[in-house]
Amino acid sequence: MSILAKHPLLVFGLGVAAGFYAHKYRKEIIESATLATGKGKDFVLHQKENLEDLVAECKECADDASTESAQSKKGKT
Repeated sequence: MSILAKHPLLVFGLGVAAGFYAHKYRKEIIESATLATGKGKDFVLHQKENLEDLVAECKECADDASTESAQSKKGKT
């Protein structure tokens, strides 16, 4: 396999074939890349919203726990 990869005419032919197919299907390639980019941005935005919700929920739980502990300390004394 390594001998075939070092053959210059074969490497050139593979490059020409790859260039031909890239040129032939360039619109589909650009469209799929744009679609993937849009889905990636949507995913990141959704995860950011989920993280903000989780942080807000944790802060609420921490606030509730601190007020409960303060009330229980007042009741014991």
